[in-house]
Amino acid sequence: MSDQRAQAEKAQTGQAIRQLAAWAAGTSLSDIPSPLLGRAARVLADDLSAIIGARDEPEVRAFHERVLSASRPAEATVFRGGRRRTDRISAAVANAVAADWLELDEGFRHVPCHAGIYVLPALMADAEVRNLPVGQMLRALVLGYEIVTRVARAWTPKALVMQSHGRYSAIGAAAGLALARGADADLLCSAISTAVTLIGPSPRTHLAEGVLARNVWPAAGAWSGSMALEWAECGIHGSPVAFFDTYSTVLGGQVAPEVLSQALGERFGIEDGYTKIYACCQHLHSAVEATLALRDELVSQASLEQVRSIQVESYPMAMVLMNDRPDTTLAAKFSMSHAVAAALVTGTGGAEAFAASTLDTPAIDRLRRRVSVTPRRQALPPPHDRPARVIVELEGGARLEAECLSAVGGPDRPLPAEVVFDKASSLAAPVYPRIREVLESIASLAPERLAQGWADTVHELCS
Repeated sequence: MSDQRAQAEKAQTGQAIRQLAAWAAGTSLSDIPSPLLGRAARVLADDLSAIIGARDEPEVRAFHERVLSASRPAEATVFRGGRRRTDRISAAVANAVAADWLELDEGFRHVPCHAGIYVLPALMADAEVRNLPVGQMLRALVLGYEIVTRVARAWTPKALVMQSHGRYSAIGAAAGLALARGADADLLCSAISTAVTLIGPSPRTHLAEGVLARNVWPAAGAWSGSMALEWAECGIHGSPVAFFDTYSTVLGGQVAPEVLSQALGERFGIEDGYTKIYACCQHLHSAVEATLALRDELVSQASLEQVRSIQVESYPMAMVLMNDRPDTTLAAKFSMSHAVAAALVTGTGGAEAFAASTLDTPAIDRLRRRVSVTPRRQALPPPHDRPARVIVELEGGARLEAECLSAVGGPDRPLPAEVVFDKASSLAAPVYPRIREVLESIASLAPERLAQGWADTVHELCS
């Protein structure tokens, strides 16, 4: 790219970021259609329950106890049962550590991005301190989600080597906080423009390798994004051209500036999220669903010991996720070998298929080593761009196969609201018995609920 063209794109990008910030800051709660607020309430339910559901993971428990044992102001809740509180930034970090641990948080369908867990941990903590009305919290979530997903869509990476948690989480935290505090366009722009300079390298290889440091990248973003706003409020400004400098100049991505600012308010990113019922990387969901579709026929005809081979036809982003000897639960959640084998053995793609005990289960280990992956012959357009065909060959030559073009839970195959709340209840009701009642009440968008402060809502949840 010529220097002249680069400078022109840099200027266009900076202007588009300013336009995006001005639109978000100027969008009121009444400007957001009720269906979008309802969707935001379900994202809140999805991600809050994923945070709570990870409470007994040994590493999460150890970190939470360390945070809560320190002498800090009791401002915001660490969601692990009860209402144990710490300062708001420490609470945001603690909840963000748990947010992606189970791989059951929601995500954005069009490009790799989990905007909900980038926005919510810092937003929930700050909203509790300020007793922000629930409706205003949902507004900040919708608009913060929009900022993150537009940034994610605007750049084509030079190579897919960074995972999205490090790439975008600081921006989401800064955006959600600034919007919750009623920031004007200049302050919002400054905060997110500082946050983009604080992103982490987040090597994508850590996923399949099961490196647990990956799970804290949203937490690093929650801290960085929180501080970006604090600094902006003190007059330490960012520059909107920092987005180009970071994603294009430093990381070598190709920008489409118009994605940042065109058709604002016509369709929102939060409409294009997905909800997980399979506790693994979304790129594996079609393979899990196809495996479960053929399992009943398989077990009715033969035993799992008779499985000779399992071939998965899939697409490039899923094909690299192969690891037949995962040594952490994270590695299992990003292993095609494990996801398919565990689905066959356990009959589910839920959390139990990726529990620590499954890493050493002999039947799963045996089948993991029989899984191979090959490219699908023909790429398909969205929403069928993440397909899988699973072919199981038995001793004696019999073959069973099933195909899933698009896994359940995406915008093309949305889950009913009651399934989302069933999931939330199963993850969180053991320690928060009222969680379904409270979350369904928020999703109903009753005026009195939207006017209620988040701190009062948390008190109700914990009672």
